[in-house]
Amino acid sequence: MDFRIERIEYELRLAGRGKSVKTSRAAKDISSHWSSAKKDGFMQKLIDMSWENPQCTLESLLGVCGENAAITDEEFTYFMGVRYDGDPPSHMETLTIPPSTWAVFPKVSDAWKHLYTEWLPASGYELGNTPCIECFYPPKHKPRNELWVPVVQKQ
Repeated sequence: MDFRIERIEYELRLAGRGKSVKTSRAAKDISSHWSSAKKDGFMQKLIDMSWENPQCTLESLLGVCGENAAITDEEFTYFMGVRYDGDPPSHMETLTIPPSTWAVFPKVSDAWKHLYTEWLPASGYELGNTPCIECFYPPKHKPRNELWVPVVQKQ
């Protein structure tokens, strides 16, 4: 699998909203949440907040999966948001992710298919204690999306 390692040395402060997702239906539920966000204008609000003043690699629409990378519960919160340092609008929540090291994979759907069963066992890394982040970049960005997985080197 194609990947790169990135280190973000500061806290990521995100603004957005969380939605409950059943782990067994995650792909379908998450897709439905993004479709609803597009229809009700929430996605455009996130875009307007994110792309005005890029400051880091994670300038995109972000989908934060649960509380840590090992999603083992029957249900988790999927947080749709953007990196945002100001006070969020009143209808949004905040989420803070500590400084972390990330394995970054192009193409979110391909990465999820192979992450736990193929890449992780052979990688020399183990999962970190923060959530995975799906990044959906602005138009014309290559790649169009990436999966950021928190990792630490195996001892």
